[in-house]
Amino acid sequence: MRAPKEADNGWEKALTRFFAAHSLPLRWDYASRRFTGIAGHLFARLNPSLESKMWCDMPRWVREYEHNSRNPEGKGVIIFATNRRYGDSIDDSLVVMRLGTFIPMMKALTQNKERWVKDESPND
Repeated sequence: MRAPKEADNGWEKALTRFFAAHSLPLRWDYASRRFTGIAGHLFARLNPSLESKMWCDMPRWVREYEHNSRNPEGKGVIIFATNRRYGDSIDDSLVVMRLGTFIPMMKALTQNKERWVKDESPND
C-alpha cells in the first residue's frame, strides 16, 4: 500500500486501511488522537520530520505517552513513526515500543494455539 502524502489525517486513514486489510481492529479515533481497538495497548503516531531530534527524544515521548492523562491504566505504548522519506510504502514505516510492551505481546502470540512452528514461514 502506497504511503500517503502528508495531508490532514492522511497517514492515519492509510494506516487504518492497512490494518483492516490485515484483519487488525485498529481504527483512528480523531477525538482522542489515538488508534483504538486493541485492549491493553496505547497506539500513537509521530512524524519524525516534524519532531526535532525525534530519535534522541524517543524515550521521553514514550514516557510521556505512558504517564499522561489519556493513559490512566498505564497501557503499553506503541508508536508508529511514519514518513515518506522512509519509502513509498506504508510497510516502510517504523514501530517503536519498549521491551516491557513487546515481551507481553510476544508471550500472547506464542501461547496462542495457532502459533508458528519453527520450520514454517508466516506466509505459508
